[in-house]
Amino acid sequence: MKKMVAAVAVAVSAMSALAACGDASSPAVPGAAKPSDDVLAQAPVAAAADILPGSTMEKIKQRGELIVGGSLDAPLLSQQNPATGQVEGFDADLGKALAKYIIGEPKVKIVNSASETREALLSNGTVDVVFQTYTITKERADQVAFAGPYYTSGLTIAVKKGTTGITKPEDLNGKKVLAGANTPAIPAIKKLAPQAEILTFGSDPECLQALKQDRGVAYVQDETLLIADAKKDPSIEIVTKPFTVDPYGIGLKHGDDQMKAFTNAWLKKIQDTGVWQKVWKNSIGTVVTGDAPQPPQIGSVPGS
Repeated sequence: MKKMVAAVAVAVSAMSALAACGDASSPAVPGAAKPSDDVLAQAPVAAAADILPGSTMEKIKQRGELIVGGSLDAPLLSQQNPATGQVEGFDADLGKALAKYIIGEPKVKIVNSASETREALLSNGTVDVVFQTYTITKERADQVAFAGPYYTSGLTIAVKKGTTGITKPEDLNGKKVLAGANTPAIPAIKKLAPQAEILTFGSDPECLQALKQDRGVAYVQDETLLIADAKKDPSIEIVTKPFTVDPYGIGLKHGDDQMKAFTNAWLKKIQDTGVWQKVWKNSIGTVVTGDAPQPPQIGSVPGS
C-alpha cells in the first residue's frame, strides 16, 4: 500500500512535466481520462455457470445494464466528457468492465451520488454497486458490503496557490477547513487538528469552489482527487504528502455474499490479466509517471 501511495505522490512533479512536453496523446479535456474502448475489448466475460440462478448477477444480466452509484464530475476517476457524453476515468471504466463481465457488454447507467447518499442507494436497491473513491471503514461496513480493496490513496491538503503556513495537518488548527460530507477527512481533521473549524460540502467541485472563494483556507481530500483537481486548475496547490492510507472498496448491498464473492473473483481476474493496470494507465496514469502500482490485496483491510 505504501508503494501505491508513493506512486500517486509523484504526480505533482509529473504535472509540470506533462504540461511542458505538450504530449499529443493526452486527453483533450483537462483532467479527463483517455478513451477506454481498446481496454474494455480485452476485459473478460464471466462463464455462464458463474451467474447463479436468482442472484444479483442474474438480475443485472436480465436487465442488460449495470446501475452504478458514482460521479460525473471527478477528473480522472469518473467524469462526463462534454464532447462525447461518455463517463470516463478509473472508477467509471472499472464499472464498465464489471458490466461486461456480467452482461457481456460494458453497458452501465451511472446514478450521480453524493458521499452522504451512497449507503441509502445501495440499501434500497437504487444502484447495484458503487464505484466512487469509497474508502472502506468499519463504520461503513456495518451498512454496506465492500469488495476489494481495489485501490489505495491517502488524505492530503490543498490550498490556493501562494497560501503559506500550512505544511502539515496540525497547521490546520484554528483555521477554517473544507471537507466532503461523510468522508474520512472529517475524523482525520478532528484527530490531527482538533481546533480547526470544519465546513462540509456534498461534492468535490463544491469544496473547490469554496476554497477559491476563501470560505476556507484549506481543503482536505483524497490525494487521487486533488491531483486531478490541481492538474485541471493551476490555482490549486497540494502542500502535503498523504498522511493517511485509505483503501477504496466497491460498495455492494449489505449481506449479499454471492455478489461480493463474484465481484472479488472478477477483480482478481482483471488484475491477473492486466486489465486493471491498463485502466489505471488510461486514467490516473495520464498524470502519474511510471508503471501501474501493485493493486492492494483483496480482503486485506477490516470491513472488506
